Amino acid sequence: MRALLVGVFGKDQSKEFSKGSIKELKGLVQAVGGKALGYVLQKRDQPDQRYYVGEGKAKQLKEIARGTKADTIVFDDFLTPAQIANLEKLTGVRVLDRTDLVLEIFSRRAKTKEAKLQVELARLMHELPRLHGRGKALSRLGGGLGTRGPGEQEAEIRKRLIKKRIHRIRKELEEVKKRRREQRKRRERSERGEKILRVAIVGYTNAGKSTLMNALTKKGTFTADMLFATLDTKTSARVVYPDTKLLFTDTVGFIRKLPPELIESFKATLEEVQEADIILHVVDVSDEGWLDYINTVNEILKELSAHEKPVIYALNKADRLVESEEEMKHLPHPAFVEGDAVLISAEKRWGLDELLKKIVSKGEGITREAQRA
Repeated sequence: MRALLVGVFGKDQSKEFSKGSIKELKGLVQAVGGKALGYVLQKRDQPDQRYYVGEGKAKQLKEIARGTKADTIVFDDFLTPAQIANLEKLTGVRVLDRTDLVLEIFSRRAKTKEAKLQVELARLMHELPRLHGRGKALSRLGGGLGTRGPGEQEAEIRKRLIKKRIHRIRKELEEVKKRRREQRKRRERSERGEKILRVAIVGYTNAGKSTLMNALTKKGTFTADMLFATLDTKTSARVVYPDTKLLFTDTVGFIRKLPPELIESFKATLEEVQEADIILHVVDVSDEGWLDYINTVNEILKELSAHEKPVIYALNKADRLVESEEEMKHLPHPAFVEGDAVLISAEKRWGLDELLKKIVSKGEGITREAQRA
């Protein structure tokens, strides 16, 4: 894929925000093995109904695509079926939006049966509204980017088949949630008399969550410098003190403009966040947009009704800012965060003892508040 990236900014978001989002979109293109050739930004208060960008800009995209030999134009927002059809007809190249890329990455990275079901559900939910009035086959379903699908079918038949499949997947995922709840009850019965703290590790994708999970629990979790390196939830235990056990759960990473279909389909996994005693929010402070990323994750936590839970910020990758653990203590980043924050380097294991102490201390505070209630 040789891709030209397109973004729109206006009264709802600044040009700086759009540039940061385009930078992330470039990472999504690279994550599916594509190459981003460049980007185009347009200022518009309202998207154009036909082309999302204005007609003049759409014609310009055609010329840029021809000049750069781009075979794909990727938009940083959700496009309607009509906009995709109009743009492809005008430009003569394939047109995708951000959700298409995210779903493709998720479908490639899903390993467990549960994750595969969640991704399929999200893809189907994304496709269903796009079938209205279109006689094309499910070319954007199941075959991956750049494939053609099973051929022409009647739209209403396809819609009924998709709805049936969505219903079946939801039933299967409900069974997963039921099994999780039963496992949780069994675990709670076996843990009676022990002090247990459930800690859900959340954060922007590529913030170092899995690396931190490995460092805290000494359990192997796949890590890589890429977006959405891991999708599957993993729970590991670490006994910190004789009378306190910590259960850490690593969750899927978040991004800006996370498709609502993915939030909906991954609720079975993200239920671990809702059940946690403490949320450990991992932040890559070496990224200049780290404060924006905190806001993005907090907005998603709000959608999951988990925003009122006690939070500790693990300000990670401090080793990219200073050369020693001693110097790390002089970084000002915690002052910019509301609440408890600890500077760490999960890779070099800096600050992990302080982080564990903070978690245990926060847990003791939760226990005292529960006893007073």
